[in-house]
Amino acid sequence: MRGERDGGRGPVVVFAPHPDDEVIACGGVIARYAAAGVPVTIVFATDGSRSHSAVLGVHDDPTPEELAVIRRGEAEAAAKALGLGPKDVVWLGHVDTLLSATMPRFRAEVTALLRERADVAEVYFPHEVRELNADHRLTGEAVADALAELGLTPRLRRYVVWDEDTEAAFAFTNRVAPDRPCPEGERRARTDVSAWLDRKRAALEEHRTQVTLFSPAQRRPVVPEEFARRVLTRRAEEFWIVPGDMTPAFRHARPGAGPEGDGP
Repeated sequence: MRGERDGGRGPVVVFAPHPDDEVIACGGVIARYAAAGVPVTIVFATDGSRSHSAVLGVHDDPTPEELAVIRRGEAEAAAKALGLGPKDVVWLGHVDTLLSATMPRFRAEVTALLRERADVAEVYFPHEVRELNADHRLTGEAVADALAELGLTPRLRRYVVWDEDTEAAFAFTNRVAPDRPCPEGERRARTDVSAWLDRKRAALEEHRTQVTLFSPAQRRPVVPEEFARRVLTRRAEEFWIVPGDMTPAFRHARPGAGPEGDGP
């Protein structure tokens, strides 16, 4: 499934465990593709309903049910800031922090979605081994397994949002052990998104429940301020790729380069 898609112009699908992960991990790339007229679909695995109750211990004002509705609107506004429309956003609606409880249904939904998008040229998704957070890792596993089952061979861009530093910054742990090794020979590549940082910043600001004191009971944002600052000042976004997959979108990226590595 290569052909013309090697030009980096084919459809792109971005899988995000929670609303805001799409911006944190690859908001710059999404904005770049949208501006170039490349079709991009963002798929949210969970409803984002438990960010306040699980991370901050805030269970009311908003309740998890209220928060799920609010965050859907925020994610659509963030997509608009990146250059996408409401039809470019797909919600699978599993309960935030509890994706492990509904994995059979989630796997079936991911497989069906990718089957409908068999012409996908590039897929962005959480690393199924390197991610620590359970919702992140399991999202990655479902995507990787669905692609293999369907025999699809788009370019794969694995990202890591939730590592030990993130876990410490959020003061929240929800781990599940990996059941597989890392893809053989994978390496890091970074792509310059400095031209799209304004859009990325605007998109993250739309996730107000995560980056502001949204509830009267809050003493800090869900997304720690220093963490958000690092995300929005990095000139490059980092992805794990496999050998032979250094395609035009990464033609100037240097595998394993530092945060200021070259990009497209």
